[in-house]
Amino acid sequence: PAKRSHGFVYSAADVYFSAITPSASGGQPASAFFMMKDGIPGTAVMAALLLNLVMYTLAVVTLGLLNFVCAPRLFLQFSIVGRVLIISGMLALSGLAILFYMLLKKREIVRKLMKGTASFLRRIHCKRLAQKLEKKINKALEEYGQCVSLIFNNKAMLIKVYVLNLLQRLSQILVTLVAFAALHGDLRTLPKLLATQIYVVLGSNCVPIPGGVGVTDYLMLNGYKQLMEKTQAYQLEILSRGLSFYVCIFVSMATVAIGYLVLRKPK
Repeated sequence: PAKRSHGFVYSAADVYFSAITPSASGGQPASAFFMMKDGIPGTAVMAALLLNLVMYTLAVVTLGLLNFVCAPRLFLQFSIVGRVLIISGMLALSGLAILFYMLLKKREIVRKLMKGTASFLRRIHCKRLAQKLEKKINKALEEYGQCVSLIFNNKAMLIKVYVLNLLQRLSQILVTLVAFAALHGDLRTLPKLLATQIYVVLGSNCVPIPGGVGVTDYLMLNGYKQLMEKTQAYQLEILSRGLSFYVCIFVSMATVAIGYLVLRKPK
């Protein structure tokens, strides 16, 4: 059992470190740090984070597929570079979803990864650390398998995690629509703007740049200019990006700092 306030810290750590590291690679280790500080076993942490990655990726892929079906013309309005970025992002996300699922279902892959890590430690003359890791491999994999079995036997929980990830992605996308309304934009444009923003989210996942900086901004402007005047497109990009990304980072950073000070106290 974990307190919801602590769960908020785990999530904030994920958001903050994902935003400042290439390919969002720092988010999961940061979450794991706080979860293990709370006394959650490492194998349970790994299974939970992998499950969340699968569902997060599936949520974005679901939105992308629905978008391609419902708004194909808007996709064609992007520049050639923009279309390449969007397709690349969709392919990258689909590949990651399959990879994360395989890591959950196929323990042998995890075993090989752990043995590969032990072998690497030996090559860099960390033999003691490698020996400790090898001793823990079998026990850890057994516990990991039990966690994964519990996860996949609880269908209601899987659906809940998927739906929550879907709503989380939509909430960030809807920031753009609310910002557009605040700028007194034509509300009839909102459905097209929603579809455009989903394409932006897909394309932002195609390159290993922290927060998709540059790529996201390019796609936003590229798409917005097809729906409104240039001046309004620039205003909307700055406002919505500032709220959904930069303000979110600052809130998450403050949460992580407070959470670290609270959780570092000895139990």
